[in-house]
Amino acid sequence: MDLGVIPQTHLQLPTNSAQNMNGLDESLNSLSLDERLKQLAIAAQQHPPKSRERQKALARLITALQVSRKLVRPRRGEFQGFYEEVYAVALQLLFAHICEKIDTYDPKRGEVLQWVNFRLEREFFIKASREYLPTLPKGVDPKTCKRLTLDDLDKNNPHEVNPTLVPLISQQVLECFEEDPEGIFQRSHIQGNKQGNKDANFKFLAIKRLEGYSWEEISVKLDGIKVPTLSSFYQRCLTEFAPKIKEYLS
Repeated sequence: MDLGVIPQTHLQLPTNSAQNMNGLDESLNSLSLDERLKQLAIAAQQHPPKSRERQKALARLITALQVSRKLVRPRRGEFQGFYEEVYAVALQLLFAHICEKIDTYDPKRGEVLQWVNFRLEREFFIKASREYLPTLPKGVDPKTCKRLTLDDLDKNNPHEVNPTLVPLISQQVLECFEEDPEGIFQRSHIQGNKQGNKDANFKFLAIKRLEGYSWEEISVKLDGIKVPTLSSFYQRCLTEFAPKIKEYLS
C-alpha cells in the first residue's frame, strides 16, 4: 500500500464515519497505550481494505506508534554515521507492512507493540541494513564499520600540511571525478538499473554529492532509483576506488 495515501489530511470521511472516529478518539483517551493501539488496530480491521475508514484508522495507528517512543531500536552502536538512515528505511518498511497486513494482527496473541517490534527487529531493520551495507567478510564485526566519506581521502595527503599551496581538497576531489582519467568511475554502473539511466554511475553520484545534493534529490534526477540502492552502491564504490582516488590526488 502506498504510504502517500495514509496522512489523514488527505482523507475526508462521510459524516457518520467521522463521528464514529471522533467517538473512538474520546474512548481511547482513558486507555493505556497498549489498549489504545489495540483498539486502533481493531478499528482498522473492521473496515474494508483500501477504504477511507481503514486508511484513517491506519494513519492514527501509525501516528500513535511514532509518538509512543516504544518502537525498538535494534543493534545500537553499529552502522556508525548512517544508523539513522537505516532505521528510517526500516520504519518505512514496517509502516507499509502494517498498512498491507493489518488483518494478520491477532489481538488474542499479544499487544500491537509486541507484533510490530518483533517484525522491526527481526525483519525490517535487517532488510534495511542490507540495502546500505554490502555483505561483510567473515569475521568482520559490524560495530567497527563506519561510513567512508570523501573527506577521509584527505588523510595522509602530502598537501595537507600546507593547504594554502593547493586548491581545497574538496575541489581537488571534484576535479578528480570530473576528469576521470581512466574512465573507471563512469564505467561503474548500478547493477539492475531497470530505468536504463546512463547517469546511474559512480562518477555522477560522487560529483552530485560533492556539489551538495541530497540522496533524495539525486534519486529524483535518476528517475526514482531508491535512496538505499544509491547510497549502498556509492559506499561500495568509494571503498573500492579509495586507493585510486588517493593516487590521483598525490
